[in-house]
This record gives sequence, structure tokens and C-alpha cells, in this order.
Amino acid sequence: MAEDPRYFTVAPWGYRILLPGLIGAILPPRMIVSGFEWAARLSLVAVSGLLFVYLRTRGATLRATLLAVAAVMATPPVAAVFANPFLVEPFSLALLILALIAIERRVSAWALALPLTMLALTKEIWIFLLPLIYLRERESATREAALRRAGSAALPAIWVSVLIRAMWAPQTVWEWPQNTVSAERLLVAFEGIARVAPQFLLGGLTVMAAFALFRPAARAYLKEHALTLTPLLVLPLLAAVYTGAGAANNFFEDDVRRLLIYVLPFAAAVAVQIDPAHDAPSTPLEAGSPNPLARGLVIALALFPLALDRYWRIDLSTTRDGPYVLGFARESLRTARRLERGQGVVFDPAERRFAWGVSSPSDLAKLRFFLRDGFGPLAHYGIHDIRIRESLATLTIPLLQARPLRLTLTMDARDSAWVTVLAGGAKAGEALIGPQAVALTVEIPKERLFRGDNVIGLQCEKAATVLPRILRVEMSQAAAR
Repeated sequence: MAEDPRYFTVAPWGYRILLPGLIGAILPPRMIVSGFEWAARLSLVAVSGLLFVYLRTRGATLRATLLAVAAVMATPPVAAVFANPFLVEPFSLALLILALIAIERRVSAWALALPLTMLALTKEIWIFLLPLIYLRERESATREAALRRAGSAALPAIWVSVLIRAMWAPQTVWEWPQNTVSAERLLVAFEGIARVAPQFLLGGLTVMAAFALFRPAARAYLKEHALTLTPLLVLPLLAAVYTGAGAANNFFEDDVRRLLIYVLPFAAAVAVQIDPAHDAPSTPLEAGSPNPLARGLVIALALFPLALDRYWRIDLSTTRDGPYVLGFARESLRTARRLERGQGVVFDPAERRFAWGVSSPSDLAKLRFFLRDGFGPLAHYGIHDIRIRESLATLTIPLLQARPLRLTLTMDARDSAWVTVLAGGAKAGEALIGPQAVALTVEIPKERLFRGDNVIGLQCEKAATVLPRILRVEMSQAAAR
């Protein structure tokens, strides 16, 4: 994402573009990996400072605040940050606490909209703050006024969330997502609750918060933040649902630990109230004129999605295979740019051999990213022959704009069989292949192509028995007709 932040990668992570966009805009490609690591560290420094301010705003004593900040930094969710610094949790936690401070201080609508809009481009948890905004405003305003205040603060975040999903990576054909909630995945989630239950102790912070609930003020805080805190507690358990059953066995526990990081400021705010000297929250700020800087930043963020590239990205959300997504995004754009410059592109299976865990990570460019369905499981990680194993197989051909394309497939098979090339749902050419290698060349008109990851079909009714083998794939611009 940070290498080419204007191009979509994979949902839902691809929509969390703010941090990768900042890193990609500031750092050269060779420093992006270290940039994420430093961003995680700096975000945690910001979290410490913002949590200190938030707890003091809520009336915590200095000693309780310092102990709470230290305790939060020692919890397992914070430690999980360093296991995968490429995720946005530290950055989005800093924005979450900034939004909590803005809510407590009742800043102007534009100043409150700023962290909400930034969160909308970082993590979808911003929506859980809306009940808290309404309840805080309801303390001193009518129901209608509180709803207007909450709505005006949330409007830029709503706009950004809807716009970026509506116009970025538009799908030419809508398909029902394959990773939707199912009974099997719900069962996996419930079966895993007992295993991950200790993670909810937050390294002992939850125990301290439980003792603090003997104080009425702590119970009042928990009550008024319940509508925000409850979904943040449920969110980690849903990790098993959207990752899929197979992935959940590997990632569920790590996801729970990582996502519980958003519970930390609320647990700390309850725990500090165990101090007998805990005071009442600070008096909110008087409503003032809108902050012009905040207004300008919010407007800029609201317009940010319009600067993204609408390159149509094929759906990669069915996998949580990070190396594959990275290799696909990187090599597809590299291929598209070569074709756009008028250069030919050749995929030779003898040269493109990469298997994650076997090959060197530096050889990721040899990933067979162009293989989609019909070539067997994990064909993109192949190191052997490329063979069509189903009656319909698909290749991915990335293009930066629709233009005539010449595609040459050199193939053979164990026995004679017809192979038909499909482009845009229509026949583009066919050839009879057999034990002797045959070069099938087709010219695909631009009307059947588009800007993005084009899917080219290879149809062979006898594929399961003759196992057509692709020896070479060649692509180049064709002369306009």
C-alpha cells in the first residue's frame, strides 16, 4: 500500500490508507519497511502522551496517571504491535484517544471532525464514538441539538467512508463476497473464546479496573461509555468470522490480542479511579468559533479520496496471504507500466518460480501472480509446470488503459484438445493443442479490456485429462484497428 498508495490493494485493509499514504509520500521505497517500524514506535510515544492528557482530563491524579500509562505500555496488545508493525493499530489508537479528548473537552465541531475523519481513513472504529458524542452533548443540550452536534462532527467521516468505497477500485461485476459471516465461522469464534479469554485481562489492567468499579464514579464512567466500549470488546472476537475458518485457527488468538488495544484507554480510565484522590473531570471548554486550521484539514481529508487512482483491482480479499497480496500488487503494476510504455512482457515458467517459505523473500518478483483459477491450489506459488486442471482457467492481465493487446500462449498437452481464449466474456481465439508445442496468438480489441486487472479465460473441456501446459506467455500492445 505504501509503495503505490494511490492504487487499491485488498479490502478491508486497502481502505485504511492514511498511514501508508503518509509513509509512501514521505519516504523513498527502500525505507518503507523501516518507516512502518518507526511509525509504530512514534505512534506509541504519542499514545503515551495523549493517554496522559485524557486521564488527567478525566480527573485522574498525577501518580495514578503515570502508573496507568506505564501499565498500558506493558500490556500484551501493545507488545503485539512489534510482531507486525505494518498494521495501523498504534496510529489509530493515538487518533482514538485524540478523539476522546476532543469529546471530553467539547471542542468545536470542526476540531472534533478532524480525528474522526482521520480515523475513517485509518480504522472503522470511529463509528463507535458516535453514541458517546451524543451522550456527552445531551448533558447540556436538547435531544435535537445533541443529534445535530453529533451529526455535524461525523458528517466528514461518513462522507470519506462512503466515497472511498464507492469510487475506489470499482467492480465491473458485483459478486457476493466469499468471506461473509457463516455458521461455521461463528462456531470457530465461539470455540476460540475459552482459549483467548485470558487476553481480556490486558496484563492485569482489567483486574485493577474491576476493583475500581466499587467506586460510584467508575461505574458511572463505564455506563456512559458502554455503547462505545461494548463493540470494541466484541470486535476482536469477530476476527475469526471475517478471516475465514482456515485462517482463524492460525490468526484468531493474535488478532484478539492485537485488536484489544482499543480497549486500553477505557480500561485505564476506569482503573485510575481506584485512587481515593481521584477528582471530577475537567470542565469542558466554552464553545468558540470554528478552528480554521481544523476546518482546512478536514476539507483536505474529505477531498483526499478524489486523488486516488480508480484502477480496478481484482478481488484479493479471499486470502490473508500477505506475501501473495504484496507480490500481486507490486508485480501487476510493474507489468501494466511495462505494457503502457510499449514494452513486451514475457512470463516464462522456467524463470518465474517462487514458493513462500522455500524461496528467498527477495525472489518475490518471480511470483506467478498472473495465475488465477483453474491451475490447482496455490498456483501462484508454483515451482513446477503450469497446467490447466479445470475446464475454465483464468489469467490476470493488468493494463493502465484499455488498448488493443496481443497475447501469445505457447502450450502443449498430453493429448489433443481445443483451447479457447475468452476476453470480456467473448471468444477471442482458439487452437488445437497436443503433444507438440503450439503458439496461440490472439489480438484482443480494446473494447473488451479496461484499466485494471483484466481476467482472461482459457476454456478446455478436456482439461482434467489432457492437462494443457503453458510453456510461455507473451503480451504486447497490438496495432489499433
